[in-house]
Order: sequence, then structure tokens, then C-alpha cells
Amino acid sequence: MPFGSRLVPTRLEIDYPGRLNERMIEDLDIVLEHLDIPDRLAREAIARDVLRDGTAPHRLFTSWAGRTAVGTEVVASFVAALRPTHMLITPDGGRVNRDRVVLRYGLDGARDEVTVRLPSSPTGPEVDRTLRRAG
Repeated sequence: MPFGSRLVPTRLEIDYPGRLNERMIEDLDIVLEHLDIPDRLAREAIARDVLRDGTAPHRLFTSWAGRTAVGTEVVASFVAALRPTHMLITPDGGRVNRDRVVLRYGLDGARDEVTVRLPSSPTGPEVDRTLRRAG
């Protein structure tokens, strides 16, 4: 899937094909036509966690920035340097799978990735606590 200037491996999972309706297809179209929206939500969630010790974004940021003084500009540079590496879309997961979009981000040359989940519930984006190995 073209994501900005990159092709990002994307997987679409339909858990209940019999329940797929026009509303779900419209929601899917919105996601695919406006990838900037889930990307923005995911990056904002990562940015919020960058300075929180013990979070996956903090660990990835620390490996990227080293011992550089932390400031708003450094965090913004880090978030801008992140590249989407994978996207999963599950428009009909129901109670079993709350996630509607799952995005993974990494840095060029880095071994680890941060995973952000955009659930169907109004709780907002959720960043996984642990880093995931790239690939």
C-alpha cells in the first residue's frame, strides 16, 4: 500500500465475511483514502510516550538519540524519522478483536519497531508496551 513515499506491507483481515456491510466498506475506504489520519493519530500517541520511562517509544527514542538532551525539537525529529513498516486493517473484529488499524513504525536501519493500535472503542490509540523485532 502506498504510504507517503513508501510502499508499506498491508494486510486486510475480514473475520466475519457474512457481516461485512456497506458501512464497514465505507469505513475501510476512508482509512485507505486518508492514510494521513491513522498515521497522525499513531505518531501523536508515540510522541506522548517518548519521554515516559519504560515505554516502547522511549526505548526506541533512547537508542536513536543516545544521550542527546531531550527537547520538543528532538522529539519532533524522532517522530518525523519514524517510518511505517506494516499496517493491518480489521474492519469487523467485533468484541474478539477491538483493533481496527494496527501500525508498526521503525527507524531506517533499526532492529526494533513500535506498534500502535487504533481500536474501535473511543479510548484512542494504544501503544504496545514492548518493542517488536523488525521483519
